[in-house]
Amino acid sequence: MQTQRFSGIVFGKMVVSWEKSGTYPPERRFRGWLDSFILWSLTQIGRMSAVLSPRISIEQGRTGLWAPVAMAVGIGLYFAWPVEPAGRWAFICLVVAVFTAFRLRRTTWPALISLGMVAGVFGFNAALVRTMLVDAPSLEREMRGADLEGLVIAANVDDGGGLVLIIEPTHIDRLSQSQLPARLRLKVSQKQVSLWPGDRIATRAMLWPPSEPVAPGAFDFARQAFFQRLGGTGVTLAAPTIIQAARAHGALQDDSSRAFIWLEQIRERVSRRVIGVMGAETGPIAAALMTGQRGAIPDDTVQHLRDSGLAHILAISGLHMVLFAGTLFWLLRAGLAWVPRLALRMPIKKWAAFAALIGAFAYLLLSGSAVATQRAFIMTALMFLAVLLDRPAFSLRNVALAALIVLTFRPESLLEPGFQMSFAAVTGLVAVYQNRELQLLRLKERSTGVSGIFSLLLIYVTTLALTSVVAGAATAPYAAFHFNRMATFGLIGNLLAMPLVGMVIMPAALIAYLLMPLGLDGPALWIMGWGLEGLLWAAGLVAGWDGAAVTVPAMSATSLIVITLGGLWMALWKTELRMAGIPLVGLGLLMAVGFQQPDILVSAEGKLVAVRGDDGRYHWSGRTPRYTVETWNRRNGDTPGLQPMVCDLLGCVAQTGTINVVVSMTRAGLEDDCARADILIAQFPVRGALRRACATPVLIDIFDTHRQGAHAIYLEEGRPPYIRTVAEERGQRPWSVREAQ
Repeated sequence: MQTQRFSGIVFGKMVVSWEKSGTYPPERRFRGWLDSFILWSLTQIGRMSAVLSPRISIEQGRTGLWAPVAMAVGIGLYFAWPVEPAGRWAFICLVVAVFTAFRLRRTTWPALISLGMVAGVFGFNAALVRTMLVDAPSLEREMRGADLEGLVIAANVDDGGGLVLIIEPTHIDRLSQSQLPARLRLKVSQKQVSLWPGDRIATRAMLWPPSEPVAPGAFDFARQAFFQRLGGTGVTLAAPTIIQAARAHGALQDDSSRAFIWLEQIRERVSRRVIGVMGAETGPIAAALMTGQRGAIPDDTVQHLRDSGLAHILAISGLHMVLFAGTLFWLLRAGLAWVPRLALRMPIKKWAAFAALIGAFAYLLLSGSAVATQRAFIMTALMFLAVLLDRPAFSLRNVALAALIVLTFRPESLLEPGFQMSFAAVTGLVAVYQNRELQLLRLKERSTGVSGIFSLLLIYVTTLALTSVVAGAATAPYAAFHFNRMATFGLIGNLLAMPLVGMVIMPAALIAYLLMPLGLDGPALWIMGWGLEGLLWAAGLVAGWDGAAVTVPAMSATSLIVITLGGLWMALWKTELRMAGIPLVGLGLLMAVGFQQPDILVSAEGKLVAVRGDDGRYHWSGRTPRYTVETWNRRNGDTPGLQPMVCDLLGCVAQTGTINVVVSMTRAGLEDDCARADILIAQFPVRGALRRACATPVLIDIFDTHRQGAHAIYLEEGRPPYIRTVAEERGQRPWSVREAQ
């Protein structure tokens, strides 16, 4: 490091001395403007080298923080690959990368770069191996009235009081054993049905394959379901019959399945107990905070929390884990401190840390082990291990280690909003609070003459506000990308609600957990319910303000990647070099703002078409599936509502710019539609001579949509229409097998 700094300074001084004396080495004798330009360039390079060398030397100790970034690049390349890569070539690339890093181990920057390549190739291979491990059959077509039998893995209460089951099917008529999906998600439409994890049931149901994106670039549920080994969804047509009750599931041979079902039974008992005691208003939220089961929360409550910037409370992450385990740590340490013999002679702090670590692991299991919860547990575990080993508890290295662990075992989580928002928030917070230029919390030293209580209150409010601002800014791009919605008054919502979460709700949840086995959890749940009522009041108040939530149009994945790299550059570096990340963030935001939205959208069934009018809003034709309409409107930045096309019994007509768009519903009007349409969408097959006779420049029929999925058409004056399809976006991957003909 010192050698690099010295060489940079010497080189800069050498060039400057050449400039002043007018004497150059023989190889630097140039004439005219070329001589001046090269001399100026060498001077600037020398000066820049002299300035950057010491900073680069300082940053070398932080290059390890980029290991999870390099691994994420490899995982991202795997998921962006158009076809499933060959495993042998991926393994060969990993061996070559490791060998290269070993050969360059005695160098500095070449060795670091080669280690980054190892991390990237390792991430690629981890994603490939994970895909192989979870690969399982999936339904290929809709099945009407299928008789099925299976083992209930989970039975969660939904917001209507019904049940949503996760089952492992053992029999589905018309399917062989090799075609059975590993798991199915089944909504029980009949009321007053009582089922528990571990029950073996039989029923009759409507089943569907996991749904594909409703537009190119939209959320891919089929990919998410693939990694959850979820081969289909459905709804029961008859009340399920219990073949074997949960108490008799001891016949299971798989110990892991037995342990999983036992854990799900505990979660379900806790959830139903909490909802039964606290009621339908606050009980579902309490159950979500204690068990991770959010299906029973009403939609309007969820919307209020989102619009007020408080939706993160429902996702069990670092906040909940720290409050839960931290409260346990404080209670145990305070209790042990009351015994003087122990407090003076024993390491009670380490005892409390060890017990809190066990409690955090139990909370991880009981809360469902989501990605954000896994990250939070790893960070919390590292914090308590640091206490046990007398090391610093919080650092960016702990964040990087947590990311490496999560990405190794669940590479697909890189694409999930929970992973992205969780790590963005914690990285931003740790970077800000560890940066001495941004430490805004030294208020105690500056509050001379101020009472102690007021000083502590000022520190708490400032800390809470700074945390909300940093976490909100760090997660805003990901909220815009995944949900197309941003909370305008999130800071106010968090200032109102977070004291209740930290001081009332989560400590009461911990006490309720401890007392529940004794049946004494009622008072703790009452206190928790009181805190949740205040939380809902704050959420409703802020969400009711005009402009509380803003809908933003869809942005490209490239712009999100550029923003992420810029943010990481500012967070991971320590010196002034981090300022170079600001232009990257700005570039990503410009790319997001300039992203072109589709002018025409066609659904996968070909029955729904949206055409952008001169007012910038979509005009609709055909049937209106709720989810498709909401997604298309949201990605276009539209407010809810429908603008109908001009339609009759034969079809619909719309115009965007100078382009005539015709939706043809019957063959009777096809000839006229072909004559007047620039873009024709036919809701029936147009093949062979019929298609050749149609003179319209762009024709999309029911076969095109069925084979290629939803279509997005982009129009630009003077150029032919550009068409993107879901099939082209997804490629030939294990989770992109389309419904059978």
